[in-house]
Amino acid sequence: MSPSEPSASGPAGRRRKSSESDGLPAGRSPQTGGRRRTGGRRKKEPRRFGPLIAILAGALAVALVVLGVVLYTQLGQEEGGGQAAQQTRPVVYRTIDTGGMNEVLATREADSRPLNEGELFGSRNAEISSQSIDFTLRDSELTEDCAAAVWGQAVRTALEEADCTQAGRATYVSDNYFGVAAVFNLADVEASRALAGALAEPEDEEGEATGPDPGFVLAPSGEDPFDRLGQGYSASDAIVSGHYLVVVWVQPTDSESVEDRVSLSGPLVALANVRDPLYRRMVQLDGSDSATEPEQTTGEAPADGTGTGETGTGETGTDTTGTGQTGDVGAGTGGTGAGETGTG
Repeated sequence: MSPSEPSASGPAGRRRKSSESDGLPAGRSPQTGGRRRTGGRRKKEPRRFGPLIAILAGALAVALVVLGVVLYTQLGQEEGGGQAAQQTRPVVYRTIDTGGMNEVLATREADSRPLNEGELFGSRNAEISSQSIDFTLRDSELTEDCAAAVWGQAVRTALEEADCTQAGRATYVSDNYFGVAAVFNLADVEASRALAGALAEPEDEEGEATGPDPGFVLAPSGEDPFDRLGQGYSASDAIVSGHYLVVVWVQPTDSESVEDRVSLSGPLVALANVRDPLYRRMVQLDGSDSATEPEQTTGEAPADGTGTGETGTGETGTDTTGTGQTGDVGAGTGGTGAGETGTG
């Protein structure tokens, strides 16, 4: 046997085994472990996406929460008349206690029919013309949630104690003034007087505030020009009308400072005609032909806080509270009596 010829012994057999492995198809690994490692990597691939999926899910959840908040805010603004009203109060606040209406509408038991929005702010009160002023209704709301119609814990407590069941509010605009009217349906005339007193800011003899602000009426909308309500010179009357308390609040359109003192008796008397539905109730309950709806007349009071008030709402009554200037609206029988003088 030539030394160059392959041997048929054991070593040659090992070479054949080696040559057999070389005969495997191209691209196939002779080691099965490689296939297991490849398969293992495929199983681990979803784990690499696990943190990313969690991050995306969290971001989606946050986006949904933000979207919900935005939609809730927009819907709330639409239902509430847009921009929220400012928590403010007038420079001058007075209460007026009427006569005949207090007797006929003295209790809610005697006048048990609930108010409705059409009655309060329907066609008759959509336009209010008086004192050469034309007020036009802008926004209105009637709710059983009386606390939502005011700000301030002291006033909310007074509403609860007065057993308030309804609060109607409206905004009115004219060429030279804008104002808010509110009607509260309370237990009786004494509750109406108590609420009127609770709306007054505590003061000393010199007219300086002596305690925290109790709160006041909220406008049903804070849209222009009511976003400026209270920033200029404004005045308000709370009119005790049986078991209803009617609050009217006016401000000149061009007033930019609380120091811009002017007489607001005319617009206060004009907007007080929002009580017209209550007069109709009084007539219906009284059943007397003599119980007619009186006309309101006016006599301008000086802006410096001196002199007498104007004739008022057509019923005998007294001006019980005055702050800052004379009583703008007095009370007189049939709209012709002399007004009370407030304190300045």
